Amino acid sequence: MQIKDLLSVSGLPGLFRLITTKNNGIIVESMEDGQKKFLSARSYQFSPLESIAIYTHDDAIPLADVFAKMKDNPPEDGMTKSDQREYFEEILPEYDQDKVYASDIKKIIKWYLFLESEGMLEIVEEEEEPDTEEAEPVSEEEE
Repeated sequence: MQIKDLLSVSGLPGLFRLITTKNNGIIVESMEDGQKKFLSARSYQFSPLESIAIYTHDDAIPLADVFAKMKDNPPEDGMTKSDQREYFEEILPEYDQDKVYASDIKKIIKWYLFLESEGMLEIVEEEEEPDTEEAEPVSEEEE
């Protein structure tokens, strides 16, 4: 999944792509309209999507894993709050209902639908790392 440089910003709707960091904030690009802007670290809180996790009764599950489960059974646009909660229980039955609020579920579904429509949830295959075993040295034959 390609969510590495994506951020959620407190107080602002939608998702943003990190462009660069500055001493007193960051420069981001809106995923919806492509507009670039500076956001002060004093005024906003930034949450990288790859660091967001959903509470379960035992542990927390990274958002990327939740999105992978959602890919098998995608949500529908325009679901009611009760439909969203039922859907979330279906894809992640072990989530902690006391810590995961309806607003969190709504945001996750909205993000998923947006990222899926943009084709950003395609599974990116990691390149295989070369074997670390030592190979026999190759020498050129002398003639």
